[in-house]
Amino acid sequence: MNKKGSYILGVFLIIFGILFIFSPANTFETIVLIAGVSIILFNVIRILFALKSDNPYAAYSITGSIVGVIFGFILISSRDTAIKVIPVLLGIWLLVTGISSFLFLFKSHANSGLIVRPVLKIILGAITFALPIIPVIATGIVLGIILVLAGVTTIVNVKDEEVIYKVKVKK
Repeated sequence: MNKKGSYILGVFLIIFGILFIFSPANTFETIVLIAGVSIILFNVIRILFALKSDNPYAAYSITGSIVGVIFGFILISSRDTAIKVIPVLLGIWLLVTGISSFLFLFKSHANSGLIVRPVLKIILGAITFALPIIPVIATGIVLGIILVLAGVTTIVNVKDEEVIYKVKVKK
């Protein structure tokens, strides 16, 4: 990318980052549709693999996946309602998948180091369920900060790009 293109990209990233920071609900709404489709596909695949599995503990992943599919359809069907419902369902989903993973690890006598993830899911699920506004605000703000930083580094690194792309090849 040339200098002018890098500067334009950097400015756009900064502008969108600032918009995301100051309008986290709109950012969240845009992400909702993409997330809904992704969550449905991911969980349907998990259900299919669990149904074909010979593992007696596969039922634990089916429970969380069914909640995930329901969650995905709610996201797609009504984004306005989804913004109100997502945090609650996200909390429930994290709790259910965390508990089912915890039970799976406990019953399968798996490595005790693997317990961190289910415990974190249970904790995050409880926080999200208790304070549902946190995911809505956090998503927009975190994405906004990432975009602003990407924009600033894109502008600052224009001179470094020139050095990187001007490689002399000896014949």
